[in-house]
Amino acid sequence: MDVEILFWVIHLPLMVLFLVGLADVVGIWLQGRVEGVGAASAGRKFLVLLGRTLRAVFSRRFPVILKAFITEAWFNRRLWRTSRWRWLSHFFLLNGFLLLMTLSGLAALSEKVLYHLFHLGHVPWIAMWYTADHPVTALLNEIGGVMMTVGLAFYIVRRYLARPAQLRTGSMDTWMVVGLGLILLTGWIAEIVRLNAGYDGPAPYLAFIGYPLSRLVSGWDLPWEMLSEWLFLGHGLLTSVVIVTIPYSKFLHAVATALVATVGGVQQETAMAHGGTAHVPA
Repeated sequence: MDVEILFWVIHLPLMVLFLVGLADVVGIWLQGRVEGVGAASAGRKFLVLLGRTLRAVFSRRFPVILKAFITEAWFNRRLWRTSRWRWLSHFFLLNGFLLLMTLSGLAALSEKVLYHLFHLGHVPWIAMWYTADHPVTALLNEIGGVMMTVGLAFYIVRRYLARPAQLRTGSMDTWMVVGLGLILLTGWIAEIVRLNAGYDGPAPYLAFIGYPLSRLVSGWDLPWEMLSEWLFLGHGLLTSVVIVTIPYSKFLHAVATALVATVGGVQQETAMAHGGTAHVPA
């Protein structure tokens, strides 16, 4: 069986499991009270919250919501004020992971859907997402990998070496560290092997970590093409397995906390605009 086909055969069911896990967690959240709804089913609460979200996005308050999202959720202003080291770990690890996942998603959408189904491969801003070592994607991919590596290193130092007294580390925390570490290790190795297998594009040198390392081992007599295919499979499936566990890990907690902080930021911005004060959720 073709390695890429084997990847999709395993990857897609795992993504279904991820969605099931996400739905399970959201279902637990929806057991709580939703203001103005009263006693209602989880589905009814979800539709009400979705409707409110869409109305807020397409209302005059959208600039306030966007500002709150950037400062509270993306930049995490609270954590920045509390601990710069924790902020560095959180910001680099989460955003590096999200950047790499976004690039992978755009590559799959552009190649498998927009190119093969709609024949839009001639459009430059579509083709660049699946073109190996395109200047934009090569640089962004390397930045994402470096951010994630630095963030994970900070996370490991704080959780396993510094070990503050109030910090509790469970088995899921350790699994995420191991899983993310394996993703990074196989990702860097896969890039080095791919570049030596001849699967490079117009600007491989913009992979400013992988490209110099690939030149160091380019003289080794190895079956680069075969290794590249199997590393692609292993790296991709490792990533899929880690994604499946996200609904039950601190990754999802970080996203949920960011959303709550965004709501608090919106309330605060609104109150300040009216000359009052607002209660920001903890």
